[in-house]
Parts: sequence; C-alpha cells; structure tokens
Amino acid sequence: MKKVLQDFSDRLLLIGCGNMAGAMLDRWLAAGLDPAQVAIVDPLAAPRVGVDQHASIGEWQAADGAADWIMLGMKPQQLGDVAEELAPLVKQGVHLLSILAGVSLADLAARFPDAGAQVRILPNLAARIGAGVSAVATLGNADERAIAALLGPLGQTVTLADDSTMDLVTAFTGSGPAFVFRLIESYAAAGERLGLSADDALALATATFGGAAALLADSGEKPGVLTAQVASKGGTTQAGLDVLDSDGQLAALLTNVLRAARDRGRELADIARGEG
Repeated sequence: MKKVLQDFSDRLLLIGCGNMAGAMLDRWLAAGLDPAQVAIVDPLAAPRVGVDQHASIGEWQAADGAADWIMLGMKPQQLGDVAEELAPLVKQGVHLLSILAGVSLADLAARFPDAGAQVRILPNLAARIGAGVSAVATLGNADERAIAALLGPLGQTVTLADDSTMDLVTAFTGSGPAFVFRLIESYAAAGERLGLSADDALALATATFGGAAALLADSGEKPGVLTAQVASKGGTTQAGLDVLDSDGQLAALLTNVLRAARDRGRELADIARGEG
C-alpha cells in the first residue's frame, strides 16, 4: 500500500490496543508511520516491531513518554480510572482521539478540558484491510488534514457535523460487521439444512454477500433497482423475497437489533460517567 503516513512526524500514544485499535495501528504502520513515533499502554497487546509498549501510563511517563496525539482504545468502563491519571498529560496542542462507544465529545471535553482538540472516531473492523468506514466528529482546534491522513488508510470516512448520532452510527457501522457475519453464517446454515455441505454453503454464502455488496457499491444504484434486475415476477427469487418481505418482519428485526446495540452504547456511556 502507499506510504501515505511516512511524513507524519508527530508522536502517537495508544491507551489500549485491542482488536479495533490494533487493526488501526497495523494499517498506520503499513502506511508508513514510523514505529519509533508510537507507544502503546496495554500490557496484553500483541507486540509490534519497533513500537514501545508499556504496562501503565506511569511506566510510559517514566520512560520519558511524550505524545502529540493520544488515542483512547480501552473499554469505555475504564475511562474514569484512565482519565484521572491521563488528564494532566493532555495539554494544549494534544489531539485526544477516542474510539470508545458511547463516550461523547462533551464527556471527553469535561474529562480532558486542556486538550487542543477532542476527536471522536467510530471505525469498524474492516479497517484491518483498508475496507472499513469511519465516522468522525471533532471539537476544538482539530487538525483536519492530519485526521484525514490517519483515517485514509482505514477505508472510507464520513465526517459528521457533531456526534449527536454517533451512538446510532456505533451500532450501524461499528457493530455492523458482526451482524453481517451472523447473517452470512445463518444463510450458510440454511443452505446446509437444505442439502449443501457445510464448506460449500459457507463458501457460496460468503461469495454471494461479498459480490452483492461490491456490485451495489460499483453500480451507484439503489438496492431496489438491483433487486428488480435479479427477480422476475413469479420466479424463484420473488418467491424468496415474498418471505423476506412478509409483514415487514425483516426491517422490524433489524431495527430491533440496531436499537439494542445503540441503547447498550448509551448504558456504557452512563457507566463511564459513573451514572450506571
């Protein structure tokens, strides 16, 4: 991939480096970010060549740690403990990035009032291969060009005017890949029940979902237009669609799925604020 971050000279600290933060970091390193400019505070994170790793913020400080960008990638429930120790280090000019579900820009500003900017990012796991989508909202004097440079290697970026819809976006795109994986798994299971082998069913389901998504993205058409191109009146596809569309059950089910994920994000935010 293109080394678009080889000229990014600022220092970056990751507080927590699990699946999502780790996927972002790996893409940044692959895009040319110098590992010597990066430090991780997470005793359980997989090591990266050339990246300093510390068990605690105090240990990072003792190693003469300094950062221009600090990303919060731990669990939202840990924010209170982390903020108490980290806030004195987040000074004017430091960009505070957060991928914490349910933690608003207002929450970040209250806990880190001296940050140069608070930046809320909602990526998803497809960032691991540069095919993700990241929603971003900012507060303060944010370096928009640098933010765009960091998010570019992860995939598409949607910039929001504010973070009022971010809880829904968290459910919609952040949790979305898991929901799609479950749909593919269920589609394959249905094929297996009707006579396909498990391996064939999963391979065909994966290719069908992947191809349909790629065709939709490439065509620029609405999904209904492509559906009509596949289905013919009284045909096999329409017979299946009649089941999917019956009484609006599919849309209702997915609405309930997204509502549950969104509401849990809000509950986690309350916990992070000490209200839960």
